[in-house]
Amino acid sequence: MAVDSPFFVALKLVEHSNGKLYCTADSNDVFRLSSSFANYILATTVVFFYTPIALLVILYCAIVVKLKTQKIPGEQSVDAEQRRAKRNRNVLKMAIAIVVVFVLCWVPKSIIFLLSLFAPDLGPCGLWLSFSITYFVAYSNCAINPCICFMFCGNYRQGLKRLLKCFNAAQDRVN
Repeated sequence: MAVDSPFFVALKLVEHSNGKLYCTADSNDVFRLSSSFANYILATTVVFFYTPIALLVILYCAIVVKLKTQKIPGEQSVDAEQRRAKRNRNVLKMAIAIVVVFVLCWVPKSIIFLLSLFAPDLGPCGLWLSFSITYFVAYSNCAINPCICFMFCGNYRQGLKRLLKCFNAAQDRVN
């Protein structure tokens, strides 16, 4: 909320010469210099969008490389190797899914930020208000990640089942 708080002050309805109202980011109320506002938009976009994407890609690549190069001590049966290969494929699929979902959730919000910087007079307030959905989608990424883990990882599913059983058992004791 603190990072987005300047928009509560900066967004104004302005009547243009054609008589239409436009939602315009008037950064003068928040930032004294227009370059400060541009710097704010670029910094938040880099810090909250591009940096996490780079970190996700780097870290998941490191995990995949580690899994592929990891040597299990002793002789392994063909069955054990097949299970390991299947587990590694699932980890790779899960990593790709997490990165792709993150990008899909956050690209629209990033575009809004960049549009507000490079084309602040782009359309009426209704257009900008309709993008509130993109904000919801971006912030819902945190709730989507556990769902991805549940889809790809049997341990997560088993843990959820155990948690629900414990919850149901506690409910039965209370009743």
